[in-house]
Amino acid sequence: MKKKFLSLFAVLFVLLVFPFQLAAEINLLSPVEGEWANRQMLVIDNSDGGDFFYSVDGADPETFGFAYDGPVLLDVTGKVQLNVTRIAAGGKKENTSVVFTVTTDDASKTDYKNFVQTFFDGGILNYSAGSDLVIPPELSFFLGLPPENYMPARTLHLSSSSVLSRFVPCTVYDKARDIKYRFIIKTYPQSAGLYSHRDVPFEISDWETITIKDDNFIYKVDSEYWGLPTEPRKIDRTTSHMISWQPLEYDSSNPIEFFVLPPKPELVKEELDDGSILCYIRGDDSYSLGIKNEADGTYSELFSHVGIDAFYGDQVSGNVTLGIFSNSVYQGKISFAYNINRKPPQIPVIKSNAEGFVSRGTVDVKIQGTKGADLYIALSEPLNLEVSGQAYTSGDDIFRKVKLGDYKKVKGDSYSLRWAQNGLNPVYYKVSAYSKSDENQSSPIEFAVVIDQSNYYFDSSADAELADGTAAHPFTQFDQIASALVKQRVVKLSVKGEMQINDAYPIQANFEIQNEGDARLTFGPKGSLIVKASTFEISGCRIHNTSDLTSKSIVPLIKLENSVLTMKNCMIGAEFARNGNVIDATNAIINISDTIASTKAVSYVSFIAAVKSRITIKNSSINTNAETSVIISADGGNISSQKNEFLVTGGTGRIAELFGVKALFKDNSFKARLTNNTSKIQPLYTNKATKLTEENNSVQGF
Repeated sequence: MKKKFLSLFAVLFVLLVFPFQLAAEINLLSPVEGEWANRQMLVIDNSDGGDFFYSVDGADPETFGFAYDGPVLLDVTGKVQLNVTRIAAGGKKENTSVVFTVTTDDASKTDYKNFVQTFFDGGILNYSAGSDLVIPPELSFFLGLPPENYMPARTLHLSSSSVLSRFVPCTVYDKARDIKYRFIIKTYPQSAGLYSHRDVPFEISDWETITIKDDNFIYKVDSEYWGLPTEPRKIDRTTSHMISWQPLEYDSSNPIEFFVLPPKPELVKEELDDGSILCYIRGDDSYSLGIKNEADGTYSELFSHVGIDAFYGDQVSGNVTLGIFSNSVYQGKISFAYNINRKPPQIPVIKSNAEGFVSRGTVDVKIQGTKGADLYIALSEPLNLEVSGQAYTSGDDIFRKVKLGDYKKVKGDSYSLRWAQNGLNPVYYKVSAYSKSDENQSSPIEFAVVIDQSNYYFDSSADAELADGTAAHPFTQFDQIASALVKQRVVKLSVKGEMQINDAYPIQANFEIQNEGDARLTFGPKGSLIVKASTFEISGCRIHNTSDLTSKSIVPLIKLENSVLTMKNCMIGAEFARNGNVIDATNAIINISDTIASTKAVSYVSFIAAVKSRITIKNSSINTNAETSVIISADGGNISSQKNEFLVTGGTGRIAELFGVKALFKDNSFKARLTNNTSKIQPLYTNKATKLTEENNSVQGF
């Protein structure tokens, strides 16, 4: 390298007066824009000739840069602006510029550190044809210039017969560490060719033209007379000929030398099954081949076979001129174009309307392949998932085991899918796609989603801005789930912390509330759950309300219409202004077990007020407190009460008021603390239409 210098004044003058002009005509193989974990090589394709200059500080290369005379490691880090100038024949100038960043990382703490060390210090990885270049499995890679088209790690290989020496840019990416390395693979033939050109006093050109180079000899062709040709002569190359020569000054001791000129051979250009090209002369071991150096027209090495190959993920094309040699004597040349394309198409792009891995609604998927390439799709069978309240993630073992079906080519280069839950349980879908052009195919891309329109999560301490009802981002307000309660068939809500219900919400889904941790349901003065033609199950929760002491209306916490309520292991504390009840039911089924409830009002209160409903209460403790205090008020239907403790407190009251009910009360404790109990009120009131069965109940205070 040579450096040109200017005075500081001159440098500033050039920068200010002649700003650097940019163009994009220089074929710059390296570096390219990006952030790299290793120092970068400067590699320019200078096959078109010209003088190149470069700088790495953003300055004018021609004025005070370096002369480029071959690949060189740019020993700079941080943010770098590389400027390159080419001065072509005739003085025409071309300029280009690249900005990149180097933050060195020698990968010393990784499993692939040995691989990185092969190029880290020098920027070049030397590769010999026929050997294996193993890309570590932690890395994805791509070859050549952007745009990036990363492929999974694999072993790269060139045919052992490949003789092209090339600079191949390679980028490897560690996604887990978000680090990229870019380096140059320098390819070499497996072994050096022979340099054994035989020195003869004549020259063959265009196969048929022989030119005498040394007039100190006399010559003859075949059986012709000896002579000293002064002009090039043509010769028939369809047959073999013997060219003989001896010194011009005759002496009987002078040897006669000769060379047998064979017929023009047939060059075989064979495309092998692996896509590489192999060139050789059919049926004659005396022949050898050399690749012409276009810069000086020489053939530096001779090979019995000449192969041309490219790595998977790369493309090589151009024109090659092969020199044909017989017994190391040049015979002529043959030129041909080649194109080996092992570049896979771009990986298809998958877009969907899914909010994340877990989606709440129908999912539309569009797969866009590479234009002009075939698109192949593989689908898994939908996997129905058990409803367990699990927070599904894409890395769960259950999903890793899901297998795809066979890949099938679809019509066109795009394909659309629509996925739905189609059942009560969440369902998992997966699709994979790749593009294929000729024999090259892209890496596959997968997309998977769980459609879960049933399982939701609530956490009062979660981030409200991110709330989407998933386990990762739970809802923070009850009204966020309100629409699902009227649109979905099944809704399961895992609750953590306090959930406030401040309005009357209709519920038309089969609704289940589970305690995820200290679950508390707080009903405001107007708060109510109105369940219509659905089921409502609540377990392990604490329930209470806040009342409007000025209100005279009765707003039950739970209102059932043609629905089913199941309540287990709950604690209820409800207070109403004048009148109230906790559960109001019509044509309903109520199942309560292992629950503690306490409710009070000024004038009248009941825990359950039901019409034509079936009520079952087991192992629970329920008390009411009001001027008129009732646990159960039922008109029609059936009641089964076993192993419960009931307490009514106030002026007057009963455990139950039954009108036209078929009822069984067994092993219960009936207690009363009444101030107006002068007439010894019975704990269970029944009319004539009621059929009551009592077994082993204890009574106190009535």
